[in-house]
Amino acid sequence: MAPVVIVLVSDGSRCLLARQATFPPGMYSALSGFCDMGESVEEALHREVAEEVGLEVENLQYSGSQHWPFPQSSFMLACHATVNPNKTQVNVDTAELEDARWFTFEEITEALQKPPLNPKREPPAFWVPPSYAIANQLIQEWANQQQLSRK
Repeated sequence: MAPVVIVLVSDGSRCLLARQATFPPGMYSALSGFCDMGESVEEALHREVAEEVGLEVENLQYSGSQHWPFPQSSFMLACHATVNPNKTQVNVDTAELEDARWFTFEEITEALQKPPLNPKREPPAFWVPPSYAIANQLIQEWANQQQLSRK
């Protein structure tokens, strides 16, 4: 079983989601990657975020874990991370990702309420992983925190 880090990056008011070419159309998720041999979770998160989107992580907070059997058996360690709001220019590694971009609270809230398929059986233009995925848990937690900070 290979350890994998998965991280939802935020600049304080937006969160960063990305998509791989292998994802279903319109689906964006948190960043993730395998831990290198001898690497801590923190080191892996810093490296993966820097490699995949060119951002420097400032703070990390552990959220949870999940065994993920697809496509190979992995153990996922989920965290939230923040970046400096003045340093949010994304530089996508197109060898790993098809796209990555910042999403607002409103966009995320709408995506969390959408089913993955509409009545015409077409995927929406933007949607997030299903509720059983730890990526969804990270996105829900971020949205809940944003909701609390707006009160």
